[in-house]
Amino acid sequence: MFKNLTKPRWIALTAFLLIMIYLFIRLSDWQFDRYNTKIQNNEITTTALSSEPINLTDLSQVSELNDWQKVSLKGEFMNSDAKLLRRQYLESSLGFWVITPLKLDNDQVILVNRGWIPIAESSTSQQEIPSPPKGDVTIIGYVQTLKDTRSEPEDLPLNQINYLNSTNFSSQPLSTNFLQLASMSPMDNQVAIIPLPELSNGPHFSYAIQWILFALMLPIGWYVLLKNENK
Repeated sequence: MFKNLTKPRWIALTAFLLIMIYLFIRLSDWQFDRYNTKIQNNEITTTALSSEPINLTDLSQVSELNDWQKVSLKGEFMNSDAKLLRRQYLESSLGFWVITPLKLDNDQVILVNRGWIPIAESSTSQQEIPSPPKGDVTIIGYVQTLKDTRSEPEDLPLNQINYLNSTNFSSQPLSTNFLQLASMSPMDNQVAIIPLPELSNGPHFSYAIQWILFALMLPIGWYVLLKNENK
C-alpha cells in the first residue's frame, strides 16, 4: 500500500499534510497562550476590583497601578472641558459616556468617566452635558489606561467625541490614565454608573482543542485516501 508514497503526487500531498499539521498545532498553541493570558489578566483584575481604594494625592502614582485598581481622589470637576463619548451602550440602550476632567489641589488633571446618559434626540444632534457637583468632590474610581490615539472627524456635534484620548481635552497637565467612576461624594444623580465588566476566559480553550482535533483528522483522511487508492 505504501509504494504509492514514492509517486510525485503523494510526495506533494504528504508534504502538504505535514505543513498543515504543523500549522494547526501552532494555532492550537497560540489559542492556549491566549487562554492562559486571559486567566492571568482576569486574576489581576479580580484582585484589583476586590482591593480597598488607594488614596492618591499625586497622579504620578496612577501610571504604576494596574487597570481596575480602585483609587480615591479629591478635586474639582472642570465641566467647561467635559465631552460626550459617543456610541456607548448600557444594556441594550445607546447613549454617551460623560467624560469630565478632575483637577486636583496640585493642579494635576485626570479624566473621569462619570457614567452613561441616553441620547436625548438623535446621535447627530448637539446634546447638553449634565453638570457635575460644584466645588470639591471625593471620588472613588477604577484606573484605566488611555490607549486610543485615533483622530476625530471634523463634523461631530459640539463637545462630542468618538475616541477617548488626551488630544480631545484642553486641560493640562493631563494624566495618561482615566478613572471609571465607582462612587462620589456628593453623588451625581444625573448619570448612570457604568457596571463592572463580566470576566470570562473566552472561547480560546475550546478553539485550541478544535485545532488539535483538526490536526488529528488530517492523517486519518490521508490514510483513508491512500488505502482507497490501493483498492
